[in-house]
Amino acid sequence: MGRRRNGARRARELLPACFLLFTALLVWPLLTAANRPILVAGVPALVLYLFAVWAAIVGVLAWAAGGGGEDGS
Repeated sequence: MGRRRNGARRARELLPACFLLFTALLVWPLLTAANRPILVAGVPALVLYLFAVWAAIVGVLAWAAGGGGEDGS
């Protein structure tokens, strides 16, 4: 139980850093850099970039909400 509490505390401490990182990934200069007339498998690069950032946000928040799965349950 103490291990889960430590994992939850560590995740809670990492959330502000993740917020800053993901905010930095969504600022105008990086969005402009991804907004090129390039298609990857028929999908614009900007759409792929936004999807990747969104998927990373969801993954990190799911990990933080789950406590990182350190207790094995």
